[in-house]
Formats: sequence, C-alpha cells, structure tokens
Amino acid sequence: MAALIMGLAVFLGLRAVRCVATHGRSLVFSWAVPLLMAPALVRAGQGDWSGTVYGARISTQPGWEDIIIDSMGTEFVDSYLVTGALSRQYAERHGGALAFEAEGQVAYHFGDESYWEFNAVPVVVRWEKFPWSRRLATSAAFGLGLSYTTELPEIEVQLEGESHQWLVYWLMELTAGPVDAPWAVSLRIHHRSVAFGLMGDEGGMNAVGLGVRHRF
Repeated sequence: MAALIMGLAVFLGLRAVRCVATHGRSLVFSWAVPLLMAPALVRAGQGDWSGTVYGARISTQPGWEDIIIDSMGTEFVDSYLVTGALSRQYAERHGGALAFEAEGQVAYHFGDESYWEFNAVPVVVRWEKFPWSRRLATSAAFGLGLSYTTELPEIEVQLEGESHQWLVYWLMELTAGPVDAPWAVSLRIHHRSVAFGLMGDEGGMNAVGLGVRHRF
C-alpha cells in the first residue's frame, strides 16, 4: 500500500510540474490538493513529527554539485533566508532504516531583497542507519516538491539570467546528534530550479543552511 501511494505522489508531482510548464500557474492548485493529500493516505505504525529551523545563504555557484565538489571555494551573495519546516513520517522500510516523510516550509528572504517563499515537499526519503549510529545518530535525506515565492527573486535573475516565482524545489540534508536525543544539527542544501526546462529556460538558486531538527 505504501509503495502504491508513493507512486501516486510522484505521479501527481510530475503532473503538477508539467501543468505549470505547459498551462501556467492557475492549474497548480488543481493538482496541489491531491499532491499534498497522497502522503496522508498512508497509515504507518510511527507518525513522527519533526520541526526544523535553519538559516541559509544563497551561493553564486551555478550548480548544486559545485557546492559539494568545491565546498571550500564556494562564494556567496548578500542574500539570506530563515526557514521553518514541519514534517511527518508516513512510512518506513528495512526495520526503520528507511523513512518516508512529507514536509511543508515557510522561508523569509532578507538582505539584498525581502520576500517570502513557500515550499511543499510531499516526498522526502531519509536513511537513518549507519555503521556509527550507535555512537552518533545520523541521517541523510533527499526531498522533492514545488516552490513559490511572493515576488520574482531578483537575485535569481542576476545569477541565472531569468527566473520564475513557481519552480521545482528539492532539499538535501545531513543530520547528526546524540543517540536517543530528540534533536540533531541539520546541514541542508536548499535548491530551486527549472528542472531541466520543465518550469522555464533558466532560473533558481542554491543556498547552504545550518540549523536544528527536533522530533516530537
């Protein structure tokens, strides 16, 4: 059942992206409701909620992979964001090693310009078992969804040549904290993009963030 709903969530997500790219923003809302409801249809033994708060700074690097490959040489602009995220685990596999979550985010951008960003991430895949997990609780996660900004981000236009309010969003996260503690330090890449042309020709940004994740 979980696999079926996961497939449905991914399918609806791709349809939403194609609708935006082909027909415009007005059709997003017709797909957003089932997209966000799909994870809630899964009944899991655990229903862990997590809250994450992190601050981030936008990088000048053209690709997210450049941040990882050349982390020491990464440069940044005077544009920042503070993000609050709420997520819920709705399924798990492999004895709890692999978890599936849905996450909603609200981010405030400040510095060179000020605006709000809202992200819906219905599919977050998290791996939580590593050889050192008995000494240091660690997780690695990747999530995919949609992003909307209340204004056209001028910093994205400066970095990419153009951009859009609606873009594809994904996150990459590493967490580490004391074993059995409800909190962990969170290191994230916060990414908006056109998804290989689905949302436009150019646009988006990469931000590197640091914060705290708390389970409850």
